[in-house]
Amino acid sequence: MPLLDLAEHAQQLRTLACDFEALHARVRGVSYTPGTDALRQISPLLLMTQDLTATVLVRLGALDSSTYTSVAGSRASLECLSSVVVASSLAGNDLASALHANPYEGAPFPGYPADDASVRTARHAEAIPKMTGHLADAAHQLDLSATGCHYVATGITRHLAATREGAATAQRSAGPPLTSAQYDALKANPSPLARDVRS
Repeated sequence: MPLLDLAEHAQQLRTLACDFEALHARVRGVSYTPGTDALRQISPLLLMTQDLTATVLVRLGALDSSTYTSVAGSRASLECLSSVVVASSLAGNDLASALHANPYEGAPFPGYPADDASVRTARHAEAIPKMTGHLADAAHQLDLSATGCHYVATGITRHLAATREGAATAQRSAGPPLTSAQYDALKANPSPLARDVRS
């Protein structure tokens, strides 16, 4: 894979990190009322998390099948990106758990009394701390995901910079290329050192 493709990978990971940061802010700032409203507010966040998890998995596969695997230290980057898959998946699980803790307002089985206002209030009061905890855990995992993407993007960028610096140093030490006239002159008049080696 050309170095330019690695630069593109780094940029895609930075964009992914920004997406995780934006989702982290949305999860931390989500406002809802337990019940149907909570389902409407949290469900899109879960779907977005699942989309980002799938994207991280694609990025991991692309890096794993590239020449980046021959770079010293690339294993740590690949392991870090796989940990982002875990963190993002855990964030999705936390959001799903918040939806599971949500007190839904469906009718009970026949023979059971319908909830009155006091029972509904008690169910909501019991659910809110659980939901809040799951949302906080999801935000934490999304923050870790963003950090991991930034870390891998930085590693790729440092590798590219080192590669370019090495190529520039080699070019400087080699000097400018010979013109055809200089090459012909060297062929016609070998240096004294070359004559000494031949004799």
